[in-house]
Amino acid sequence: MEVVRFSDLAAKEVINFGNGKCLGHFSGCDLRIDPDTGKIKEVILAGRSGFFSSFFIPWQAIIRVGIDTIIVSIQDKNE
Repeated sequence: MEVVRFSDLAAKEVINFGNGKCLGHFSGCDLRIDPDTGKIKEVILAGRSGFFSSFFIPWQAIIRVGIDTIIVSIQDKNE
């Protein structure tokens, strides 16, 4: 397991595995944390058009963190 700084994640693009779309950059995200366990439940990624196009990505949907990208698997709300 590798330790990665949040600042290193911020520069990465988030790509949806299902359709290859870039959902945005990790720098524009918020985290939903379970107050009872302290675990990250969800990443809220602001879409290109602001809050109303946000993507709610369950933590379990993150497939791989690569050199330049973060690959996720979510259902695109426009499909």
